[in-house]
Amino acid sequence: MNRRSEKHMPYFHVLEALQKAQGCPLCHLEYEGVRRCLDGLLYESVNDPDVRAKLVQSRGYCCRHAHLLLSLESGLGTAILYQDQVKLFMEFIAGMSRNTHRFHRRKPSDGWNDRALCPACRLQMQERDLSVSVLMEWLHDEEMRRAFEASAVLCAPHFLILLDAVQAHDLRDYVIATQQEKLADLLYDLGEFCRKHDYRFARERFGKERDSWRRAVLAMVGRDELF
Repeated sequence: MNRRSEKHMPYFHVLEALQKAQGCPLCHLEYEGVRRCLDGLLYESVNDPDVRAKLVQSRGYCCRHAHLLLSLESGLGTAILYQDQVKLFMEFIAGMSRNTHRFHRRKPSDGWNDRALCPACRLQMQERDLSVSVLMEWLHDEEMRRAFEASAVLCAPHFLILLDAVQAHDLRDYVIATQQEKLADLLYDLGEFCRKHDYRFARERFGKERDSWRRAVLAMVGRDELF
């Protein structure tokens, strides 16, 4: 059987990220997956009782995902969701004033921070697991492997997550060797960037090393919205 007939949509999402993402392709997949779901929620599900109930249990979104929500610029959807959060915090404060004696034994912040996992964090972990599993399943595929070798360097957090998921020794060695080659290229660009700042080489124009300092930071820590 031709394996291409078995390829599903997640395969093509991973392949496209490897081919087109400017930075770590797994960061791209994770971020875009969460962003896409939040965008859909804002325009279609803000009045869904189940969605609202889960957000009440988690005290809204965590700081990272709340700021991602704001970046989507949906004022009405955000206002509807966060009416619940403001009311909930008001009720929490009112309870503090009625039960002052309770807080001799427990800090007020403990009560508020005792919450369910942020729904977007749960979704993010699902996106992460899916992307890693699809990449692992298809890294023996010629098209996927070519895209993986040509893609931007994986960030250190995603590289280690991917490596933890590898079972076969030959695949593990391949992933490590590919990452090493990309890091060596990045290190060369950093060296060139520093060299061209030397007054002796000031007349040399910057090439692809121009943004190497940014790429180096992202390669070590991943996107700021994810880790």
